[in-house]
Amino acid sequence: MKNLLISTGGSGGHVVPATILYEHLSDEFNVFMTSDDRGIKFLNKDKYNIKIINVPKISKNIFLLPIQFFLILGLIFKSFFFLKNKKIEILISTGGYMSLPLCIASRILNIKLFLFEPNMVLGKSNKFFINSCIKIFCYTDKIKNFPNSLKNKISLIPALLRKEFYSTKLHESKNEDINLLIVGGSQGAKLFDTIVMESIIKISKKYKLKIFQQTSFKNYKYLKRFYLESNIESELFDFNENIANFMCKSNMCIT
Repeated sequence: MKNLLISTGGSGGHVVPATILYEHLSDEFNVFMTSDDRGIKFLNKDKYNIKIINVPKISKNIFLLPIQFFLILGLIFKSFFFLKNKKIEILISTGGYMSLPLCIASRILNIKLFLFEPNMVLGKSNKFFINSCIKIFCYTDKIKNFPNSLKNKISLIPALLRKEFYSTKLHESKNEDINLLIVGGSQGAKLFDTIVMESIIKISKKYKLKIFQQTSFKNYKYLKRFYLESNIESELFDFNENIANFMCKSNMCIT
């Protein structure tokens, strides 16, 4: 089997997709993973084959630039020898500055580079390597700041779901009660408040639903009226309320 490396780190938005890719690709590749100190807190060291390559956040302070340059240069050498020693043939980067040294080293070693961009705006790291990657995996081809001349590199994929989701057996009974939690940040909230409505209506015709939804104050009345008219039980909460406390209060707490 070929040796494949997934480079990730930083926030859960980078790390979680990396773990899902890891699970799906482990049957066909020898998969390794790299992360920085921030991303490692989201990872189970016993479950994933992880190497820590900690990349400092690039400061805008011009007096620190020489120091950062040599730090990055050292990390590029470290990444070079890591890729070479592990005989990595394919690198998948989930974006972020923590992937810079590995992506640069992969170009020196002529390793196949693939990028992953789950957002609606092309990240700086992915934009930097878009010319040299084989493909960039995206959920949509309408990404802001994406060069029109390179859109042929986009490979559209469905939303990533954990491997166990596909092996879950569907219940035959359609009379079960389902509690559905919908959460979204300030930028994505409007999307959830509108686009998912049609899907919820379809689901409510098959199952008895109770919706727990995070929304903005200005959309509260609209959603409350929508659920009442659709005969769907609901509880709404705003962005300022802690989700964990809300779930426990609503008897959805996991202990």
